[in-house]
Amino acid sequence: MKYEFSENMAINTMLNQVISSITELAENQVTHISNLTKIGQSLSSETDLNKIFDMILEEAIHFTNADGATIYVVSEDGRKLAFEIVYTGSLGLRMGGSHGTVNWPAIDLYDAEGKPRLNHIVTSVYHTKQCVCFEDVYETKEYDISGTIKTDKANNYRCKSMLTIPLKNHEDEVLGVIQVINAMDKEGQISSFSEEHQTMLYSLASQAAIALSNRKLIAGLENLLMEFIKAIGSAIGKKSKYTFDHIDRVANMTDMIAARINECKEGKFADFRFSDNELKELSMAGWLHDVGKITTPEAIMDKSVKLEKIVDRIQIVEQRFETFKLLLMHLMHILSPQEFDILIKGRISEDLDKDSYLEFLDKELEFLKLVNFGGEFLPDADVQRIERLAGIGIEHEGKHYFLIDENEKKNLQIQRGTFLPEEMSIMSAHVSVTWDMLSQLTFPKKFKDVAFYAATHHEKLNGKGYPRGLGAEELPLQSRIIAIADILEALTSADRPYKKPKTLSESLKIMAFMVKDSHLDADLMDFLLDSGLYLDFANRFMNKDYIDQVNIQMLKSFYHPAQ
Repeated sequence: MKYEFSENMAINTMLNQVISSITELAENQVTHISNLTKIGQSLSSETDLNKIFDMILEEAIHFTNADGATIYVVSEDGRKLAFEIVYTGSLGLRMGGSHGTVNWPAIDLYDAEGKPRLNHIVTSVYHTKQCVCFEDVYETKEYDISGTIKTDKANNYRCKSMLTIPLKNHEDEVLGVIQVINAMDKEGQISSFSEEHQTMLYSLASQAAIALSNRKLIAGLENLLMEFIKAIGSAIGKKSKYTFDHIDRVANMTDMIAARINECKEGKFADFRFSDNELKELSMAGWLHDVGKITTPEAIMDKSVKLEKIVDRIQIVEQRFETFKLLLMHLMHILSPQEFDILIKGRISEDLDKDSYLEFLDKELEFLKLVNFGGEFLPDADVQRIERLAGIGIEHEGKHYFLIDENEKKNLQIQRGTFLPEEMSIMSAHVSVTWDMLSQLTFPKKFKDVAFYAATHHEKLNGKGYPRGLGAEELPLQSRIIAIADILEALTSADRPYKKPKTLSESLKIMAFMVKDSHLDADLMDFLLDSGLYLDFANRFMNKDYIDQVNIQMLKSFYHPAQ
């Protein structure tokens, strides 16, 4: 649209050109402000830092009409500048951000003696926190640009105008550097970067610094959360070292399974992938799966033998046997054979003669010592044998002499493991405690299922697990992974105080039957075997003496009968 300001055509032409230039400048400014606003909005809504950096790069190039741009980020240790995004339009080069990683080596911020490198442009900008601008960077005498010249020659390029600005946060900490090169004029010729360009880039640098600060803050909080979670496991380790070791191994196995699933390219899990947040969430659940044991009494949690309380009471039983033997020898000495038989017959055994009682007691004590260690199954005959020993007693001079009391009998008659039913109930309660503790915590939304995954590792696919009796349709893959990791560790561990270790093949055979009975997930069991994960776990955590040959086909036949 042209305006008529005067009858003089030259004046009209000049004024219309001025209006056109002002209008174009205003429109560019509006577009720029709009883009800055979008970037600002993205900082609060966009979680992908790569996309934010893409937007910042694109706006920097658009506003300055630069041919190239680079965003550097300070490494975690604060010793290097890493390439985050690299772009050169005329060379068709774009790396980093949403376009993959930049594999170029990071730039050292300090020399071999630990002094700041001030003779290179980007490192100097980092250390001085000041921007630098060149009409022609080749003319600088202050900085070493040999690297720039070498790169230019290799790519048949000429880096001329350059603007480099630090990315500073609200605490004046430099988090990175943004650099643009070769501003282009309307004719496509290299021009200088203006003060307006500098002002705009400072605004973009502030936006980038906010994004970096947010990432560092979120990453720091996530690291703190994970460290706190591991510290809880260490606290349980103060009560029971084997429990901490169990937690550590289950958490690691959980991570190993999830990572291997993400690498899987065939089979049931070929199209399944955990996101980064899902991996972190599952790892947290693995570390917290036994957190409820923090309330489990130590006397139960570390009950290594049936008679253990504070100490192993088999020592007390042994003293009673010795006292009983001394009493018998005393009675043999002061009583006639007839009087001795009358006193003893029916109290110990009807089938023994006088000279066999001491030998009998020695044999029975050895039997109790063996039974005290627990096992997979105590035969009914042994239960009755313990019952008979509990009934042996003699009254002498107003005192009652016996071999084992009622509580000891009850513990020794445990037919599997070392726990009484009420003790097993207390042990099992740790899962409910885990849920009660974790469900009250406000995890970040992306980790909202930590409590559920952690508290469902004793559930079974057939609905007969605990504490809630959930079935297959209610148990996601994450819960199933922790469950299979928990069982594998429990069976193969050599440090459990209440059981003897099993070989790798024995452990996997038990697991195969658990799959058959719909306790564990068949697809995960197949994956464990086919991927070799079972052997990776064994080599990393098991006693080498218990790693034996595994017949995978035979194991699968237990729960895949048709195979």
